[in-house]
Amino acid sequence: MSMISHSTRAFGSPSRYIQGRYELDNLKKYADKYGKKLLVLVDTFFYKEWKPRFEKMYEGEGSEVKVMEFSGEIYAEKIDAFADECRDFDPEVVAGMGGGKTMDTAKALADIFNAATIVIPTTASTDAPCIGLSVLYTKEGEHVGARHYVKNPDLVLVDTDIIVKAPIRFFVAGMGDALSTYIETRANLTSDSPNYVWDGFVSTKAAEAISKACHETVLSKGISAYYAAKNGLCTKDFEDVVEANTLLSGLGVQNTSCAGAHSIAEGIEILPACRKLLHGEVVAFGNLVQLIMEGRSDEEIKQLYDFYKVTGLPSTFEDLGIKDVTDEEVMLVATESMKSYWDVEPFPVNPQKVYDAIKMADVLGRKYAAE
Repeated sequence: MSMISHSTRAFGSPSRYIQGRYELDNLKKYADKYGKKLLVLVDTFFYKEWKPRFEKMYEGEGSEVKVMEFSGEIYAEKIDAFADECRDFDPEVVAGMGGGKTMDTAKALADIFNAATIVIPTTASTDAPCIGLSVLYTKEGEHVGARHYVKNPDLVLVDTDIIVKAPIRFFVAGMGDALSTYIETRANLTSDSPNYVWDGFVSTKAAEAISKACHETVLSKGISAYYAAKNGLCTKDFEDVVEANTLLSGLGVQNTSCAGAHSIAEGIEILPACRKLLHGEVVAFGNLVQLIMEGRSDEEIKQLYDFYKVTGLPSTFEDLGIKDVTDEEVMLVATESMKSYWDVEPFPVNPQKVYDAIKMADVLGRKYAAE
């Protein structure tokens, strides 16, 4: 267990969160509130379309924009190279538009230049936009750690017209990740584990309420939102789940912590087939493992299996692409997962217990799939 030794509470969040259809058209209006020199880092998939659009926004006097393309991995040398290229421009605001690696690079550059940070996600697949850290990799894509910042992004700007046009798999993965928020919050609250605000504080009641709202929103509106997204429709339910995937989940995890679900997500990537999966997909399977490990009610566990069955989240080894996984490989995953967050559980966890829970998640997944 990682019980905290003091009783001081803390809560961290983005300064502003704005979500709506076509809101990216208002980027200049929002950016100008923070500064007149904007650096925009744009994911390679959106760069060709949005570079001229951003430049058109900034035609005329009073403000400047520099638009740069991002592709590939995020690693320290690459961040430094971007910073060197922007030194003369000296941005007052840095925006990152794209996936997690683009957004995290923008956060790092904003920190280097002491600039305001605007994050513009192009999918609702993770809670990364709202968190005050960047996940770092090697050039080869191996995870090596994270950079933590003194503040969260100043603005998270979510254009749901862009989000709804993304492949449905990303939105579904986001729901899998969001469903871990309360499941993991509950474990952390029970064990009095420190949250992710600076060096770690006691979680607030607000964090617990937000995590519950995230869970309830996804389970009550997720299937409707799933069908809306499949048909390119920005319905009320879709907008609510985008908020849950992005804001509520982000606030929940930063202000509590991760637990077993993310331990499984990190451990299972030791299997090459699972490295091809999206983060929220492996976390979704981890949710099942954690609930089984904790001995949660049949009703609660079956609710997730039923939700996964409709939305396509993985609930069996076959869904994960590891149908022929050996017992030795499952134990390898269980052992690897011990390096992560199992210590926040309010009871001792060991590889054998994790192994049993992983195997049971697959057993129940096959059972419910056959019904």
